[in-house]
Order: sequence, then C-alpha cells, then structure tokens
Amino acid sequence: MRIKGSLVLAGALAVAAVAWIASGQMGEKPATAAPPPTSAETTAAPAPTRVRVRDIESAPFIAAVVTSGQTEAARIVKIRAETAGRILETPAVKGTVVQSGDVLVQIDMADRAARLEEAKARIAQRQMEYDAATTLAAKGFHAKTNRAGAKAELEAARSERRTIEVDIDRTRLSAPVAGVLEDRMVEVGDYVGVGDSVATVVELNPLLITAQIAERQAPLLEVGMPAHARLSTGDELVGIVSYIASVADQDTRTFRIEIEIDNREYRYGQGLTAGIEIDLPSVRAHAVSPSIFRLDEQGRIGVMTVDGDNRARFRPVFIVGVDGEGTWVRGLSDNARVITVGHQLVDDGDRVEPVVATPEEPTS
Repeated sequence: MRIKGSLVLAGALAVAAVAWIASGQMGEKPATAAPPPTSAETTAAPAPTRVRVRDIESAPFIAAVVTSGQTEAARIVKIRAETAGRILETPAVKGTVVQSGDVLVQIDMADRAARLEEAKARIAQRQMEYDAATTLAAKGFHAKTNRAGAKAELEAARSERRTIEVDIDRTRLSAPVAGVLEDRMVEVGDYVGVGDSVATVVELNPLLITAQIAERQAPLLEVGMPAHARLSTGDELVGIVSYIASVADQDTRTFRIEIEIDNREYRYGQGLTAGIEIDLPSVRAHAVSPSIFRLDEQGRIGVMTVDGDNRARFRPVFIVGVDGEGTWVRGLSDNARVITVGHQLVDDGDRVEPVVATPEEPTS
C-alpha cells in the first residue's frame, strides 16, 4: 500500500519537533533551591505596646467600716412571781424609769407574818431544850444522843424561820436593774402563782447599737474602737465597740457587733435605725481610679504596673476604702508606676513603652 507524501511529511515534522523539545530539556541545568530565610528575617521581635502610666506614691489613709444597724436594749428582764398570792400594790407606773431595787409589785403577806412569829417562838423553845440537854449531858445525866437530838430540832426550827423569811421577801417583786418599766401584766386584786409573769423591765443605759459586719471587715475591728452613729431621728451619737462575735451567722456569713452608747437620760429606745461608721487605724495606701482594676486568672483584683525593665506586671491589691480622691488600695510599693490606659491590652511580663501622663490628663 502506498503512503501519501503529505502523511510522510507530517510524520517527519512531528518526530523532529519531539527531538528538538527533548534536546532543549536535557540541555538545561537544574535550578538550585533558594537558601532558607534566617530567623531574624522570619521572627522579627514585636514592638512594645504603648501604654499610659502614672507614678503614684502612698499616703496616709484612715479607712472606715460603714454599715447600718439598729438600737437595742442592753437587757430585757421579765419578772416572774416566785410565791403565790393576791396582788396588794403596784407602786411603779408602766413606762416610767425605775432604779434597781424599786418595788414594782407587792403581793399580800396573808399569814406569812404570823407563821414567822410562830417559827421564832419555836426556835426559842428548841434553844432552851438544847441548852438543858447540853447541861445534863455534861453532868452525865443524859446520853450524848439526847443532846444531838435537841441540836437537830433547833436547827430545823431555824431552817423553818429562814424559809418563811425568804417567802416574805418574795412577796416584794423589785426591779433587778435600772431601766424603764416597759410592761406590767397584773393589777391590784389579781392572783398570781409561782412562775406567772408580772412585769418587764428594759435596761436602756447603756444603749446598744447592733449591726452585722462582712467577714472581710470583722478582723479589722477591735473592742474599744470609737464608733459614730447617726440615728433615723437625725441625732449623731458617739460610742465604743463593746462586742465582736467570734462565730459568723451561718446564713449570711456576717459577724454581729455591738456599740455602747451613753443613754442616761433614756432619750432613745430600742428599734431605731442607725448608720454606723467605725474609723480604723491609719494605713499607707494608694488612691487609684477603679477603672484600672482587672482580674487575674485566679480571680484576684489588681492593677497593671510597669517595672524597671519596662515590662507589665500584675499586682494584686486590697481595697481599704473610698473617698473623693478615688479608691484606696494596699499591695503596691510606696512608689508605683501604674498603667492607666492600655492595661487591658497587656499581660504580665509583656514589654511596654510607657508614656507618662501629665497631672492634667485623666487617669483612664
């Protein structure tokens, strides 16, 4: 079979093209790999973060525990009858001031006076019998047992007299403390038995102002500290801390405190609302804006500072008080450089570029 010339020519051209391409590929030199970039080229150090700082010094600060409470009586005494009988007199008027020992209620003596005279006569008789037995025993006419029996009879008569005298004393119900006769439950002619309530005396001097203090504040207080109170009436009083509970309330985790107030005129009663302020000893602290506070991973409150190497440092602080200058904290060095702007942008140990704020610039 004859092959057409055009086909032969086309085949020859194709073979030549393949040979030319192959010769070109084979003649090229292999490309060399580029050298790896240096670490300085790939990991350039990040620029320090610009932050605004302020240099602050510690200053004396008198912190105060501020809370609210109420007035309470020092004691509320309920008086009960210790003997039975009919009420004969009620000398004290309800609502008046009574002194310790004042008779509030007099129970009828009934036959107590007569029984006392009888007891005294019996003592005289027993005394004579005992004296005679002693004389005869000394002369040998009586056994010592007779003398002992007479002695026992004498002591029994004396005991009976003391019992009657105590019962007579109990017919006079007196105020056990000075205070106000808050209530009297009986009137003349009423009959009372042993244990029946007769009167209530409220001791209002000293007056107590009580409050519940947070568990973080209670360790700061001491008995004897001066305290200021402003009553709901507008009156301002000064007293001293007289009691701090050692056990916290199980529900509120707060501690009860008591403040004694002079109330010798019985001007104030129980149940008045009172604002309380107790000054603590002076401490050195720093006044900062609360806007610069932040929390660390452990949940502690603190501020970001700058150390001598221009690195950010987190410093935990303890808030001791607040006034017109700001929030006063402890936990910083006497001279501290505090980050006021940008504190949320840096972490402990980061390099920073501090820009010192002027006194006129805001702190946040």
